[in-house]
Amino acid sequence: MRDKITGLPIFEEFEEQIKEAMQLVAQKKTDKEIVVVATDFSNFKYLNRIYGFDAGDVVLREFAQTIYTDSLACICACRMYSDHVVGVYWCEDRTQFIESVNQVNRQFAADRKKYFPLISMHLNTGIYFIEDMEEELSVAIDKANIARKSMKGNYSINYVVFTQELNTKNEEDAFVIPIFEEALEDNRILVLLQPKICVDTQKIIGAEALSRILDKDGNILSPATFIPILEKSGRIIDLDQYVTKAVYRVIEQWQEEGRELVPISINLSRNHFFKEDVVETIIEEFEKHNIDKRLIEFEITESVFFEQADILIRKIEKLREYGFTISVDDFGAGYSSLNLISILPVDIIKLDRGFVQNSLQTSKGKNIVKGLIEILNTVELQIVCEGVETREEEKIIREYGCKHVQGFLHDRPIPIPLFQEKYLPVAQ
Repeated sequence: MRDKITGLPIFEEFEEQIKEAMQLVAQKKTDKEIVVVATDFSNFKYLNRIYGFDAGDVVLREFAQTIYTDSLACICACRMYSDHVVGVYWCEDRTQFIESVNQVNRQFAADRKKYFPLISMHLNTGIYFIEDMEEELSVAIDKANIARKSMKGNYSINYVVFTQELNTKNEEDAFVIPIFEEALEDNRILVLLQPKICVDTQKIIGAEALSRILDKDGNILSPATFIPILEKSGRIIDLDQYVTKAVYRVIEQWQEEGRELVPISINLSRNHFFKEDVVETIIEEFEKHNIDKRLIEFEITESVFFEQADILIRKIEKLREYGFTISVDDFGAGYSSLNLISILPVDIIKLDRGFVQNSLQTSKGKNIVKGLIEILNTVELQIVCEGVETREEEKIIREYGCKHVQGFLHDRPIPIPLFQEKYLPVAQ
């Protein structure tokens, strides 16, 4: 029997052929290796939604044909479900095989982009070289899938090769997702606010919303622990949405209480911008609340713009055109290009804490920071220096032309009740 959409064998036939191949290797009747390759498509549901299910079926059929390309010696392949396809191949040279997979994936995505320009076409592929021919096929497929899932949301790579270290990391990470899901359900996610301060007046001009997760015993998970895992799993979107809704609600509450209002910035992860309806979703939620658009700022990490920048910029432009303020976070963290300044539709540049602190240690570094601030001021971008911890740092930054700072010098991220008590008293 064959799969109706792709024409690939059903799992039972696929399994039988792979087991026969594994026996050949076990009996040393071939010197070739056997490789399991698990693949799915980013944004496949949006392909179906925008272009129709027939278009999605066509892409799957074409991919099934690509599996049997001359550059890859496919033993057999099977569509496991939806857009998840597993192929098993003969391999004589690992480096050459990996490069062939990389080239096939890149070419396939590029060719489909011509026909589906509204979709960020990208293949997520996990590769597993079977070492033990006694291993269950289902276990081998699971390992390829562990590698595949580890690259979710990372559009800069086309494959990940399974390693034991990756498996160990996967097992260690597994505990975070259940804790997050429970915290999400039980409202055990803390939304904290860290003030942004005007150096000249020493008064608050805004704040950044940050989050912490509480486990059921009341212990706080560090962002360094949960953020990378949530980003990799795609669940960071749920966290961002939780924080966004909390910010909308608290601004509305402050408005009702007659407090002085300041803009609050909300972090949006890169995962958001590969969702086709990200702009519509954000606006739809915002319009449930009676607040000024100018009170909402969305922070986008600088490195995001190096992945399919044209697609991201179009979506960010829509948010900005709607009336939201847009800032680039972590500018100078390692990927900065002055060319970004000229093309990004943003209002604020946040200079990375590490970049600023390291640069202030040398005269050359100070000149770089001073020159960068001068350029940003010339093109009328607002600047916020992050991570300012001493009066001396603040003094130097001010002399260079940066008027807004954020950092432990003024305050740490603090709970909303304490923040409003310290910075936004009710008007008398």
